[in-house]
Amino acid sequence: MTTNDMTLDARRGLSRRQFVGLAGLGLATIALGNLTGCSKGATQYVYDVVVVGSGGSGTTSAAFAAKNGAKTVCIEKLGWQGGSSSLALGTFYGSGTVQQKELGIDDTPDDYYNYLLTRNADKVDLAMNRFMADHSGETIDWLREDLKVPFKDEIKGNGKDKVKRGHMCKNNADDALKAVTQLAKEQGVDFHFDTDATALIVDESTGRVVGVRAEKAGKEIIYNAKAVIIASGGFCRNPEMIAKYCPDYVGVYTEVGIGLDGSGLQMGLDIGAAYTGHGGTNGILACPVEPGQSKLISAKALWVDSKGKRFVNEGGQTHDIYYQVAHFDDQQFFAVYDQAMVDGLTDKLKKKVAMGLEQGMFAKGDTVEAAAAQLGVDGAACSETLAAYNEMVASGADTQFKKGAANLVALTQAPYYLLKMGVCTHGSFGGFDINTDFQVKNEQGEVIPGLYSAGEVCCGTFIYDDYPAGGCGLNFAYTSGRFAGANAASEALSA
Repeated sequence: MTTNDMTLDARRGLSRRQFVGLAGLGLATIALGNLTGCSKGATQYVYDVVVVGSGGSGTTSAAFAAKNGAKTVCIEKLGWQGGSSSLALGTFYGSGTVQQKELGIDDTPDDYYNYLLTRNADKVDLAMNRFMADHSGETIDWLREDLKVPFKDEIKGNGKDKVKRGHMCKNNADDALKAVTQLAKEQGVDFHFDTDATALIVDESTGRVVGVRAEKAGKEIIYNAKAVIIASGGFCRNPEMIAKYCPDYVGVYTEVGIGLDGSGLQMGLDIGAAYTGHGGTNGILACPVEPGQSKLISAKALWVDSKGKRFVNEGGQTHDIYYQVAHFDDQQFFAVYDQAMVDGLTDKLKKKVAMGLEQGMFAKGDTVEAAAAQLGVDGAACSETLAAYNEMVASGADTQFKKGAANLVALTQAPYYLLKMGVCTHGSFGGFDINTDFQVKNEQGEVIPGLYSAGEVCCGTFIYDDYPAGGCGLNFAYTSGRFAGANAASEALSA
């Protein structure tokens, strides 16, 4: 069955999200000739711009390259659109937008940049952080006002940034991906699926990247081009790269798309591209009985570590708690529920609790001490922690970690439950060293001619080792795609 023959239902079986189907695989094979990278017997194509990866950054790059006059192809190793942007919740973080003005939110790019400075912008690339502060709002306006991507009526604050900058797609990030895919198709972009990029082609006399080698169904394909954009995503599916570049997260479970194995990054490293990153990853708290951000990870529960001690404001910034738990020796924590909390769950979640109990991931006891002992948690300490917590709830103030009153709920009704929780990576913070034109640099800090990058594969210039706020990464994908595509087209057409 070809990609064009695949039904939407078939794609659903391959992904947790509905992936957008793309047509347009038909491009005539050109005759073999004196083409750079010519390989005997290989299928040959000639384009101005080749984009590797069809997620949000790659599809946006392709759309803007074509919009700026370049004959463009987007190649994807999978049989459908992949990438982190197809799995994301759909928050775009940015400032100075039309929607902010409509809602009376006073915010400017300068304000956003000053916030980024508090989130380690000075430890990565100040110019890139300034660039993102200046252009992230433009990206949101382009999606909402020009492409008519549906957004929710409200804008949320994220994490430690109390200014409301989190613009949320109405459903999920697929809203944006669908719209940008449609734009790319309208601009004449060709999409080649089931096509695995294997190496960059470099003109040895000039050092210029002039194409991509790929494979499809065991046959070699040569894409000759004047510029290449690598938008292949991160490397959380590559244990060796995690061990090398993000050693603190070795062994952490991941939920990223199956194509995010670092192969695109490796192609650039193989020709001397420089890597930049500080060992960080993006992630969420994880519940073993269901994927994604389970509602069993409730801020109204009491969270303890394996020593039975409370360690955090349960209603705090998820990413910050993720980093804390990821650095625990056992990379896990435990949520304390009482019977009243369990009774308040939906039927679906009650079934999940029952599943956890049956599989030994959750425990139940007449006392919290008895439940804790079943999971190897210090029961006596857990009992003391619960008693102290209930006293704070009764007083109306969390004097330990300042949890908000709305999440302060007494846990006093036996039996008690302990739910084992963990962490899960959702992306890697590191990749190509790039400038604000999204040109890839080599290890000497020089631009590699003809090579650009966009999205997670080059986010190490923007994000340090923790996430500034939810939605920064998704906006970086689309913003970098806009500029990488336009700049690559400009270079290709002037070559």
